[in-house]
Amino acid sequence: MDPTTASIVPADFPAALESGMIRAFFQPVFRSMTQQIIGVESLARWFRPDGTVLSPADFIPALERTGLIFRLDMEILRQACSLYDDFRRRGTPLQCVTVNLSRLDFGREDLFETVCTVLDQYAVPHEAVKLEITESMMLEDTEAFEKSFRRFTDADFRVWLDDFGSGYSSLNVLQNYSFDVIKFDILFLRKLSARGREMLASLISMAKSLGIHTLTEGVETNEQREFLLTAGCEALQGFYYARPMSAEKLTELIDQNDGLLETAEDLAYWNEIGRLNFVNPNPLKDYSERQASISRMGYYVTSYDGSIALVECGRDRFHYVYTTEGYRERLRELGFMSVESLEQALSNQRSYQYLMVRKLVMDALRTGTVQTVEHAFRDVYFRLSALLVARRKDRVMISMRLNTFDSERELETAREMLANSSALLTTYDLVVKIMPAKNAAKRIYAASSLAEYDREPAFELSLQRFCRDHVDPADRERYLRFLDLGTLSGRISKSPLPFVQHVFRMRLGGSGTAWYAARVTQIPSGGDPEFLLTVHNLQGTLSEWIDQLLGEHPELL
Repeated sequence: MDPTTASIVPADFPAALESGMIRAFFQPVFRSMTQQIIGVESLARWFRPDGTVLSPADFIPALERTGLIFRLDMEILRQACSLYDDFRRRGTPLQCVTVNLSRLDFGREDLFETVCTVLDQYAVPHEAVKLEITESMMLEDTEAFEKSFRRFTDADFRVWLDDFGSGYSSLNVLQNYSFDVIKFDILFLRKLSARGREMLASLISMAKSLGIHTLTEGVETNEQREFLLTAGCEALQGFYYARPMSAEKLTELIDQNDGLLETAEDLAYWNEIGRLNFVNPNPLKDYSERQASISRMGYYVTSYDGSIALVECGRDRFHYVYTTEGYRERLRELGFMSVESLEQALSNQRSYQYLMVRKLVMDALRTGTVQTVEHAFRDVYFRLSALLVARRKDRVMISMRLNTFDSERELETAREMLANSSALLTTYDLVVKIMPAKNAAKRIYAASSLAEYDREPAFELSLQRFCRDHVDPADRERYLRFLDLGTLSGRISKSPLPFVQHVFRMRLGGSGTAWYAARVTQIPSGGDPEFLLTVHNLQGTLSEWIDQLLGEHPELL
């Protein structure tokens, strides 16, 4: 700034303020995954009578030196509150506005009261105004700053740490203060070197480990945007999206793009999703354990990963919102060349993929814990894990982790399965594969010469014959209901375990009547639903216990 401007600025400021030449411009902040506006940052602009605009670098240092910066900051706060009130009245409410406070503001005894008075004037809730501060202001009068900081946070204000990384005490600051959002300094994005990428991804991971949301400013290219999305940064700001603009231009932008503004329901939903750490070796387990450890210890620890996805589930619909490259690579190993091809397979509600994923999701919803399934598909063994991350009225967000096993592991698993299949089967008295679409059943194993399940041309006839020959008359009607194919899938999906099971009195292998446990499990078929029925004898004490229980409580059967 030249010396002439330096002397004019303080003298001209009061008049410029009174005449409306000091105006707030607003730069939107975008949700990285949805591309919706989550709020706007309020920035000061000084317009001169000749139409030129004085750079903030030219007037802010001068106002700080002369003690006028507080009046500027409160005027920008007032205009931000006015904007918030205008958008609320027109039915398109902003979720938040952010305002920058100077380090000198925190030296004033009346800062908190003045800020609250401005908000009350426009009936703006405290949680809607985010106060942006820089690291440097915490280093001068730490006692005064800490007192003001606590007053704001105790009154439901949210404080954002601006320009993180530009100071030398960043980690101490995070240790001593609780911030809602960290804004990473634009300098991190000037050159996206390999080292810079690793550093920024690690800082984003660290913030998530502390329960702090992340925002990166200065985004100017699609390459930067894609990297930050992959690293899990929740919010982005910069010329790539929008430059700072007047209130009129912001209103025009909102009006021309229906759905651009994030709603209150969106905010709660995506803020919870944003807590998931993508840069982590086991993000689902980490997220699940963190929910408990945050209340217990206040922190949790994470590291690096690569194979997860966010899947939004509605009524019989699965939509992949986000996938890492590692997840897409695993999909290709399973034969799906794109996420879209998998979504197409999931759209067929009779497909193996749909039935498996639906069961996994329902289990995750019911339990609230990480649920895992292991299967083989196209000669590739895989493990799919799912965890509920966020819920709203019409849909939920599930985080999934996909792992495939290498060929050496697959061969070893196959050898073990073959080596142990005989021992597994002989633990049962009867194993039957049921194929409802073919109205047929196939005996896999029987300890005796039982063959009723595949002797008749139709499953119902075989079932009736088996009941007549081998099920005690007192349990026949209950056994028929147990194997009712019309309700079987629904009962299994509602079961807390991946099968349905009950006990029945039967006569198998020429012996007398005894108690048997029958279990039906849905099995992957690559097409129409198929089931596995296993029956085994309950011997000794367990059989006696069931007899005693039935005698005391016959209504249980």
